[in-house]
Amino acid sequence: MRKTLVSIVAVFMCIFMFAGCFAKTIEQKISPAEIEKLCDEMKEDSYFQTYYRDIKIEIEENHVTYKYYYKMDLDEDQIDAVKDSLENSGLQDQIDGLKDTFKKDCGIRPDKLSFSYYTNDEKLIATIEE
Repeated sequence: MRKTLVSIVAVFMCIFMFAGCFAKTIEQKISPAEIEKLCDEMKEDSYFQTYYRDIKIEIEENHVTYKYYYKMDLDEDQIDAVKDSLENSGLQDQIDGLKDTFKKDCGIRPDKLSFSYYTNDEKLIATIEE
């Protein structure tokens, strides 16, 4: 009886350990705890700490969205300037690099990757997406 129970537990452990190997989407492959850990690591960066108060990473199937929240208050002129700067910043190279990193680390390349930027009061400034 005990050997049977141990065998059954071992089989279930193997199934759960390898479940990530059969994931078809990034959402299935990356756990919420891993996403939270990545956000925490990004928040430790001095550049991040200078300009942003928060970051959220959302994954829906194979669409990854990074949401950045500025820490300073911005007036409408500043929001327009930031929007123009972001839209002409060449983030496409960074998006391609991140897609390659996901493919390398997860085995799945995102269908879409987005950067969304928000004001301190959570008003959308711009979204860059590919």
